[in-house]
Amino acid sequence: MLGRLATVAISNDLPAYLASLAPGRRLEFDRLSALVSAVPVAPGAESFVFLPNQLGHPMFDDAAEVFWKAVEQMYLKSALSDGELPLVYWGFHSYDLLARRSSNGVLVTDRTVYVVDIGATDARMPLAGVDPASVRATDDTLEVADAAVGLAQARRLFGETGAVDSAAYLRDVFATLRSAIPTPGEPAPGEPAPGQPGVGDEAAASATIDELVRASRLSADFLLPSRPKDAKKIAKLAAKWQIPETESVRVVLSSATLAGSYGLVITEEALYSRDLMEPLDRTPLGGVEGVEWVPEKKAFRVAEGHLVPVLPAITDDNRDYFVGLLRSLVAARL
Repeated sequence: MLGRLATVAISNDLPAYLASLAPGRRLEFDRLSALVSAVPVAPGAESFVFLPNQLGHPMFDDAAEVFWKAVEQMYLKSALSDGELPLVYWGFHSYDLLARRSSNGVLVTDRTVYVVDIGATDARMPLAGVDPASVRATDDTLEVADAAVGLAQARRLFGETGAVDSAAYLRDVFATLRSAIPTPGEPAPGEPAPGQPGVGDEAAASATIDELVRASRLSADFLLPSRPKDAKKIAKLAAKWQIPETESVRVVLSSATLAGSYGLVITEEALYSRDLMEPLDRTPLGGVEGVEWVPEKKAFRVAEGHLVPVLPAITDDNRDYFVGLLRSLVAARL
């Protein structure tokens, strides 16, 4: 079922996400988002264009929340890189039989164009490689390079000019950003030049666990106490695993089956993990010897006798990335 982006209680964590980035990156976000917000939006496309932290949307009071939901669903769940700057979302929502809604359309960051049509298209393309001329509207689709979003499913929302106006708007956005960002191979403003320390070096060492998670491509899979919607889940898991109340939970990555919950928890004192049908393991943070993938165990060794299980969020494609992230979380400021 398709529909306009209705007003439903959802959150906007974009300010917290941006706060997790380096100061230079936040300044770059301000620069680029100002350029994008200045791109004219024709009347036919107004209902489908959402900007960061937007107030005064012509159709929707919850535009900022709609934008963040697109960031969560289209970027954070399948990010090409950490710390991308989300700049504009064009799209509409689809609803499944349980009334859960998903973001369809085009999300543009300073590095990547994410094109999602639920059940049909899931494309991620470097922004620098997208030719503005490749954006066009047909009777049934909005095409961006080799990807497309079906419009027949939401034709009643577009009116006579909505599709054509939307294609023209996105062409203007791509042209604006291509002229404003560095050429491939050059460091973006706010990022270190090659050979200079960046995330994973001094920057990572000075970051908090919360900041590292929010800026990571696995952000949506972790639970953080600073997110109100996560607090109850964290408390429930901590009680089940009998984590001492004297230890403050900093981050959780977990999943559950009928056999119970499994995953990992980092507190201010220790790293805990549990596999299905296995006892809880605990290693003080100072005793974590490193993080390495153990293929024969299909788990991550953090200390002698302590293995962290694989979770659904960890795949062959991001396993090495997770190893680096977990090392940074263990070493991060609390």
